[in-house]
Amino acid sequence: MMEQMKPGALDGIRIVSMAEQYPGPFCTLTLSDMGADVIQVERPSGDPSRFLPSFYEALNRNKRSVALDARDPDQKAELLNLIAKADVFLEGFRPGKLAKLGLGYDDLAAINPRLIYASVSGYGQTGPYKMRPAHDLTFQGMAGALGERISGAVDGIPPAALLGDTMSALYATVGILSALVARERTGQGTYIDIAMSDSVLALQTSCLAADDVEDAAMPQRDPGYDLYETADGRWLTTSVAHEDAYWDQLCRDVNLQEGIGLTRPKRVERREEFVGKIAEQIRQKPFAHWEEIFESAGQMWGPALTRAELADDPQYRARELFADAECGDGSKQKVLRQPVKFSAYDNAPLRAAPTVGQHQGETFD
Repeated sequence: MMEQMKPGALDGIRIVSMAEQYPGPFCTLTLSDMGADVIQVERPSGDPSRFLPSFYEALNRNKRSVALDARDPDQKAELLNLIAKADVFLEGFRPGKLAKLGLGYDDLAAINPRLIYASVSGYGQTGPYKMRPAHDLTFQGMAGALGERISGAVDGIPPAALLGDTMSALYATVGILSALVARERTGQGTYIDIAMSDSVLALQTSCLAADDVEDAAMPQRDPGYDLYETADGRWLTTSVAHEDAYWDQLCRDVNLQEGIGLTRPKRVERREEFVGKIAEQIRQKPFAHWEEIFESAGQMWGPALTRAELADDPQYRARELFADAECGDGSKQKVLRQPVKFSAYDNAPLRAAPTVGQHQGETFD
């Protein structure tokens, strides 16, 4: 007998989104996985990210698509009808662009006072930089996240992680969920202003709260907090950030007796020396050897996985974070599920990302 599927946590919540590219779609992906009905309003030519089919498929499963040009009076009326019945409206344009089209918060709140209207932009709706164009690397630089690259403490190659895109998407998600809870109490909608630059800066909270910002970044310069290659060409991390007991155990694990008893300030002074010695030891044995040693010792460590290895990792398999989703052409693509798990609710079923305007003409009651 087939197990009955549990409802989604956000069943009954409708989101109309005009946000394109990455932050907005990542936000609505998370919400749709929780059960929200997401209607993606695309320009008639489609979301610009469709030129990267795998990227688009990964971020837009479970959604519906209509193609509308808000500059056309009839199509704008159709858009307004959708928004009048929505719980959330999300957009990702430069400040003021939608207001010029009569689609600002005040315009939409007049037809739907319960509407939660969220804007995700580079620098937010206020401030001298609000109209500047930029991509992720600029927001990381603005937030001080590239400080060690500037100083030469780490390699100057730009980081691969798109912190501005992902963090603004997650803060938008948090804001929308918070506003939905508040609306249950007040009956009123609200406007949410999310800046990509602010979102990256928020990651610096612990560093900026420290008495010494230099000291707050210390874990990245502890020799026990680094990336090492094994004899069989695999990589692992040890993440002893400041704990002397774990450092002493690491020295015993890799047979580096001279390091035992060194406090963090002392070993940080000799970072280059000890990184080299740890690397030399770890390079002598294969990954499986170190896995057994570190696991039995309860060490802070982990495999450094390539993207191709992620779906086969036993931890991620156990967490059911990967699933096969159908693509528009009928093929299958391995995708990441949203990581929030509920005991009473399911993730939404995995439907293919829509084609442009696939749901045009449907009745959105």
